[in-house]
Amino acid sequence: MSLYSQYDNEHKHPVNRALHMLAIPLGFSALVVVWFHWVAALLLVPAAFALAWVGHMVEGNQPATVTNPAAIVMAPVWMARRLFGAGTPPAS
Repeated sequence: MSLYSQYDNEHKHPVNRALHMLAIPLGFSALVVVWFHWVAALLLVPAAFALAWVGHMVEGNQPATVTNPAAIVMAPVWMARRLFGAGTPPAS
């Protein structure tokens, strides 16, 4: 199973998906915000992870990053495909 398929499979519940659609940009925005206000950037990361964890509590599974830390780089890819693509996993 590809990393994208695994990530997509662990984000099926609509509430989990919605919370991730908020959490992913929130977390990655810390990379920009850190240049302007490092304290705010440090607060964005745990806030983003908290949203994602709540989503996984609703879904009833653990975040993909627990079993595969590389899944964190898949998060923005997954979100972009959900927003702009067909939402189906790429061919492996």
